[in-house]
Amino acid sequence: MTASLVALPTVFSIGLQRQLAYRWNYLLRALFSAMPLLVSWVFWKAVFQGKETVGSYTLAGLLTYYAVLLVVEAVSSPADDDFQISREIREGMLNSILLRPLPYGLYRGALFLAGRCAYLTAAVLPVALCFFLLSRVVPLELHSLDWIHGIPALIGSALLQFSLTLCLSLVSFWLLDISALIFLVYSLEFLAGGHVFPLDLLPAPLFTAARILPFAYEYWFPAASLCGTIPREAWMAGLGMQFGWAGFFLLFAAFLWKAGLRKYTAAGG
Repeated sequence: MTASLVALPTVFSIGLQRQLAYRWNYLLRALFSAMPLLVSWVFWKAVFQGKETVGSYTLAGLLTYYAVLLVVEAVSSPADDDFQISREIREGMLNSILLRPLPYGLYRGALFLAGRCAYLTAAVLPVALCFFLLSRVVPLELHSLDWIHGIPALIGSALLQFSLTLCLSLVSFWLLDISALIFLVYSLEFLAGGHVFPLDLLPAPLFTAARILPFAYEYWFPAASLCGTIPREAWMAGLGMQFGWAGFFLLFAAFLWKAGLRKYTAAGG
């Protein structure tokens, strides 16, 4: 365990250097991240025509939610970690990793953290500039963000997304191609995670059902926590669900890893 902890900074450093090689991709992605916000502005401006509120949201509050959603996605969403893990398993690249005194989950966790840090390093200035310029045209309430409740929810979102990605990727021990499975889960995340609209705009029965699933705690919950639209009791319950789902997926990933190694042939690499 001591050897593992000593190796983690080195793995993080190597991963950060590797990810920063794609800094121009991150920069362009960050610059174009404002486009969905502009589309949302045009759409919801038409919906709010003649209305002061939709549900509990004003137009400014709803657009702030979409702006914060972009930040949540930048901080916590995996890049191509799932396909990297799948390729390591499929092409026998695990061979060299298995010989090292470092648990695979910690190894991938350090690389995931390096990827998020690299993206933030390359994207923080253009994203801040985009939001500043957009705030001159689009009504945003970024000055009133609740960081005290938002930061723990952001950390939980990153942990949940990493653990779910790890579980999906480890299915590669049994399936040759997991792209269909990944895209299916991504579609569920998009629909049930709060990308299309805030989940609290759903009818009460559907909203209750959505909060049982893990997808709500990947995007909607951290974004709503940052916007300050969740009461403290509901926030504490949501944080428990978020970390509970993350713990479940980490345990399930450990089970898949042990079961998968029994099938792994260590060919290639």
